[in-house]
Amino acid sequence: MQVTVRDLMTSQPLTIGALTSVEDATRKILERAACELYVVDDSGRLLGTISDYSMLKARMTQSDSQEPVGKFISRKMLLLTPDMRLDEVAGYFRESCYSRLAVVDDGRIVGQLSRCDVLRAMVVLEEIATASADDDLEVAEPCGMATDPETGRIHRLEPPADSELPTPAGLRTNQKAEIKTARSLGALASRKPLCRFTSE
Repeated sequence: MQVTVRDLMTSQPLTIGALTSVEDATRKILERAACELYVVDDSGRLLGTISDYSMLKARMTQSDSQEPVGKFISRKMLLLTPDMRLDEVAGYFRESCYSRLAVVDDGRIVGQLSRCDVLRAMVVLEEIATASADDDLEVAEPCGMATDPETGRIHRLEPPADSELPTPAGLRTNQKAEIKTARSLGALASRKPLCRFTSE
């Protein structure tokens, strides 16, 4: 059984519309302590990103605060799909400068995966691989992940709205299939990006 992007991603990325004003985008970035926002159209299709850096530049150049964020959108992005494997995605993060990547399905943004999410999953799987093969295996410290008791799949715990990420008492699993996945993480191959938006 493979751990995929779908198991680890945050399913509620921060989005705004292309007509959102510079002021409103800046406020949302500050209120949510975010480094970037995803810009989508009315159907949820991803158009690009707005970063805290671009909003800083807008402020320093005294741009109209009510101006739409359209001209500040960056369309250069590396995108993931929900079914991509953990080892594949880890290679993407290793070979790029991105700390977080958008997850898209048929052009629509459905989540976000961070480098920290991938690192956390790797640590958990490596601990499983090296720990005792006891059927009631308990993986040590809280890590923001849990195993579905019915399917055995490792997944990210989604935080309730406007709250901190809940911390599980521990991660328990009797699945041995993850061991094979964990052992494969030591040989991550360099891969070309799935797709990129390019500035026109």
